[in-house]
Amino acid sequence: MSRIIKSISNFLSKNERIIFYSILLINILFLFRTRFYPSLDGPSHLYNSNVIKQLIFNNNFLAEFYQINTIAIPNWTSHFLLSLFRFFLPAWLSEKLLLILYISGMAVSFRYLIKSLKPENLALSVFIFPFIYSYLFHLGFYNYALSFIFFFLTLTYWINNYKANKPILYLFTGILLLCTFFSNILTFSFLGITIGCMIIYTEFESNASDGKQLALSCVKRLANLALCALPSLILSFIFLKNVTFSTSTQGYDSNELIKWINDVRPLIVYGYEKEVNYTGQIFHVILIILFLSLVLKQNKVILKDQFSNLKQAILWFPICLSLVLFFVLPNDSSAGMMSDRLCLLFFIYLTIITATRNLPINMRTLFYVIIIFIHFSVLKKHSTIIRDLHEDAAMINQSANHIEANKIILPVNLSDNWLEPHFSSYLGVDKPLVILENYETEVGWFPVRWNPNSPNILLGERNTLNGHTFHENKNTQTKRQVDYIFLYGNLSKMEEANMKELKEIIAAEFTLEYESENKFIQLYKKKS
Repeated sequence: MSRIIKSISNFLSKNERIIFYSILLINILFLFRTRFYPSLDGPSHLYNSNVIKQLIFNNNFLAEFYQINTIAIPNWTSHFLLSLFRFFLPAWLSEKLLLILYISGMAVSFRYLIKSLKPENLALSVFIFPFIYSYLFHLGFYNYALSFIFFFLTLTYWINNYKANKPILYLFTGILLLCTFFSNILTFSFLGITIGCMIIYTEFESNASDGKQLALSCVKRLANLALCALPSLILSFIFLKNVTFSTSTQGYDSNELIKWINDVRPLIVYGYEKEVNYTGQIFHVILIILFLSLVLKQNKVILKDQFSNLKQAILWFPICLSLVLFFVLPNDSSAGMMSDRLCLLFFIYLTIITATRNLPINMRTLFYVIIIFIHFSVLKKHSTIIRDLHEDAAMINQSANHIEANKIILPVNLSDNWLEPHFSSYLGVDKPLVILENYETEVGWFPVRWNPNSPNILLGERNTLNGHTFHENKNTQTKRQVDYIFLYGNLSKMEEANMKELKEIIAAEFTLEYESENKFIQLYKKKS
């Protein structure tokens, strides 16, 4: 066994770069198994990027209903890129390009960070691959996912240039901080904390014997950091002042959160019981590496350096802070799913620390092989479900061929799949449509919002159906009627008692325009 590992180690040391980029290429090719890459919120992001494009091109119909958010919100990155790509690419290819940039950016930026922290451990940069396909990524939290690219790039840039202490350092750091803010405010906050810790520790190492000089140096460097982060801080203040978040105290108990850590919950997507057997092993690998890096005889000499080294020490405070907040903050606080966000953030820090431990080359090779095996095993499990979801997404997207442009669509989600409530957005990714299931316009922290002067949208004389309000605007007398009703999912649910009113409206005011062969979709058009 040791001979096999030694042979693999030799091969890996000679071909590490080629192997890394080959693994990255396989991950990219995985995206092309389907036309769309279905997720919970991804369809909404893709749809609203088309809305942004249409608004820029002065689509007067959509401008009646939507406008671009005037507040600089920390959710712009994916929408900006998707909207940019939509100028010259179809929706499905724009999404592909965004996801290629995300996967490549995560892998390469993490690799450069590990190269800066621990060059001899460059092979262990493969630790990031499982975390690229996280639970939140599959929920369509693209901006949060993209924020880690800027997180890694900023840390790498600072680590490589902090000693120079030149204005250019703070200029580029400020730009990277601004990019992080426009992706996610939580990641931006922790990035600032991490760099602040680095400054304090750097100055302590350099001026520990002179307390006065230490204090002055820390204040000066921290003030420079605050200055370069000032634009981002001002935008953060404006955003938090103008957006109302949930004040719910609903959360998980400590035992459940501990289980999340042990099972590496951020990597479990579609089936807890089926995936935990793989994801849980990642945490065990991390624990083994951390343990071995402390007890192996060859490391005893450098044990002190493990904790005194600047590049290692700066991570311990933010990782502890993320863990404390993970157990303290309710899951529904702020924009929601805070426990999921903090758990992923904790593991991102932990992965950096793990990938920079001192280990013999044979052990590094063994853990390398284990992580890659786990990663591709989980991807294989995801593959079948993604194909099934894509079939639904593609059918919905093709249904738009039966809808006229510049019309109002009332979608009715009858799907039994928890990932499909926003799939109706696939109707409007290539065509200017007002789709009345558009949560982004309601919450206030996305680039597109309802126009304050938009018309009242009615179904007959109704503004509400089965407890669902379409879009009521009491500040206008202008009214618009729903043009199409789009049913998708388990159509047998239309026989349930709560659907009686909708069925009566459809029978009286609409005609069947299209029905899919498998009875997954029914499209009704308002009678002339």
